[in-house]
Amino acid sequence: MILPAGVSELRQAFHTHLGASEQTKGISSHLLLFYAAECGIKSIWLRRNKLKTINDIPEPTLISQDGHNLDRWIKELKISAIAGTPPHFRLARGGSTLDIEKAHQAWRYNIRMNPQDEAALVQWLENLCNWIKGEI
Repeated sequence: MILPAGVSELRQAFHTHLGASEQTKGISSHLLLFYAAECGIKSIWLRRNKLKTINDIPEPTLISQDGHNLDRWIKELKISAIAGTPPHFRLARGGSTLDIEKAHQAWRYNIRMNPQDEAALVQWLENLCNWIKGEI
């Protein structure tokens, strides 16, 4: 079951997570920044589509499979030109390139990223959150 978060709750979550991300450093800050962006994007998407909660979203995969996929949400909002393409990242221990939707897992589980990739990802999230502030 997905909790029925609404526009105002998602907007408040955006501000709460963003504020908390500014009060800490490192992976905790990055994780909160990611969640702030996710909540802000969802709030804007619901408002633009005149829906009250995420449970009203007609396409179930948008929440169940792509809930953390910021790239998909940006495409849904048609703001790719504004937000830019989300950067991919690599783990510090090597391996394949990963999509942004996996970033919150890396930060949540303290799995180190390639430092340059992480810096680019954080900068992209900060830019996205600055855009969200103007839209919310």
